[in-house]
Amino acid sequence: MGTRQLRISDPAQIRKKIQGLAGKKINIVWTDNTSSVGVLLKVNENQITLQNTRLKSVVYPLNTIVELYIDTLD
Repeated sequence: MGTRQLRISDPAQIRKKIQGLAGKKINIVWTDNTSSVGVLLKVNENQITLQNTRLKSVVYPLNTIVELYIDTLD
């Protein structure tokens, strides 16, 4: 069984797909070219809540996401 990486970089697709990723571990690239890894806890129309690797919940604006990607099992 292998893993596949799902990468989304189109802003319209990010808004559409991110709703279905709640509860999953995701990687996010931000507009300042930094990245974050964590479990997506909550999504609304303007922001997301991500639980980082230190188990702290952090809120980010949705419009600052440049790309997101997740690993999926094949």
